[in-house]
Amino acid sequence: MEQDEDKRASFKARLFRLECDPDVEIWYQDECGVHGDPRPRQVWAKKGSRQQIHYKGTHIKDNVIGAVRPTDGKFVSLIMPFVDTQIFQIFLDEMQQYVSSKKAVMILDNASWHRTKRVRWGKFRPLYLPPYSPDYNPIERIWLNMKTSFFTAYTATKQSELTDKLEKALRFYMDNQVHCRFLCYR
Repeated sequence: MEQDEDKRASFKARLFRLECDPDVEIWYQDECGVHGDPRPRQVWAKKGSRQQIHYKGTHIKDNVIGAVRPTDGKFVSLIMPFVDTQIFQIFLDEMQQYVSSKKAVMILDNASWHRTKRVRWGKFRPLYLPPYSPDYNPIERIWLNMKTSFFTAYTATKQSELTDKLEKALRFYMDNQVHCRFLCYR
């Protein structure tokens, strides 16, 4: 409802031009929160049985900041307690080592910490998604797949349990570039 179709069309045209340039390396970036105390949701259960998901009410949460290069499925991420400008800068500094091109573009949403003038982009040039357009960011499919595959009906009793599980999940995507590429090009 709040999407601006003109901005979306303009973004798609600009992205198409970037994708056609063999010298441009495109990365998609986003943040994701993962809860260790899942909220009640629908799950599959055998007919006549009732699935139980225990809720501890402890509000255990980790944040992931990540980026994916869809052309080859390269996925990079960091687990952080929260996300702000400083954390985003740490991530950008880490990302510099993965850029192989002189023309690197990072496509990201309009979070306030992405737009502050204090951010040092290094090798990247930012390109902001149109408002309310997460469907244009393929890393969203990785987050959805990760939550479905690793965290459905999962409950952590301690922060360290959630962080360990999240680390294993992220390692799966970092080690499986073909899977990430498949998710990004669906």
